[in-house]
Amino acid sequence: MSRIVQHLNAAKVLFALLLMFALTLCACISSEEAGTAKKVGAPVASQTITDSVRAKVDSLMRADSARAKRAGFTSQHDTLVASVVKTSKSSSRSIKPIERPANAAYTVQVGAFARTQHALQTQKLARERCGDLPIFNYFEPYDKLYRVRVGKFDTRQQADSLRKWMIKQFPNDYTDSWINYISK
Repeated sequence: MSRIVQHLNAAKVLFALLLMFALTLCACISSEEAGTAKKVGAPVASQTITDSVRAKVDSLMRADSARAKRAGFTSQHDTLVASVVKTSKSSSRSIKPIERPANAAYTVQVGAFARTQHALQTQKLARERCGDLPIFNYFEPYDKLYRVRVGKFDTRQQADSLRKWMIKQFPNDYTDSWINYISK
């Protein structure tokens, strides 16, 4: 008995969903029919709906056309096709190929910033922490970034040891630092 009740409940839910779908399709009319007094053609979806629902749609369309004829006014709906083009700020910047200078020195770059204030704050913090090393704040006009660099070493191993020391001493601040070339 409970199995029959379950099947009946499932059938009721399915019927309710089909009825909501049919009513949703009835509310949709083509842009050619909207606001005009003449009926160009029935929507494809309304051809499969029961006669009572089709009659309701027809009466709504007649009421719509009667409203449009009032006071000599007519209305028309046009369809507008639009597209959205997404751009990002980073796509305007191109990447400059990395070129190693002939007489390269190595440095630890601790950040690259688009805003001067952020670069100056990072430079000040690096100067407080590594006061005996040279601190560079170099502006690259190619990509409009301020690069904050610490130290000037002859070998990559010396720069790498500084980088490892900075990460060990200040793990929250310099984990994204890297070794870069600069001219001597």
